[in-house]
Amino acid sequence: MHARMTRYEGAAPEAIDETLQTKKGVLPTEFGQTEGTQGAVFLIDRQSGTVVIISLWHDEEAMRASEDDATRVREEVTGSGEPASVERYEVALLRVEHAGEIG
Repeated sequence: MHARMTRYEGAAPEAIDETLQTKKGVLPTEFGQTEGTQGAVFLIDRQSGTVVIISLWHDEEAMRASEDDATRVREEVTGSGEPASVERYEVALLRVEHAGEIG
């Protein structure tokens, strides 16, 4: 399993809320339609305006195949002055007590 971690900095709290509301019902469908996806985790820090998205992929090939779409999404959600960084990892251990949507 592999993971791509995307980090956005400097988002306004209202922009975070708007994005979460807009994407809440759409993201599971989007991830479900992307071959090789295993799930995603969205982490937010409203005070700093930081959003971290960790997407999980069946293997490195599936993650790499999604790069063009991921780049397009990053360009859509970042405004000027809101940089995004991307890191890619092999998942060494994953344990989830409860799978499903929170909130």
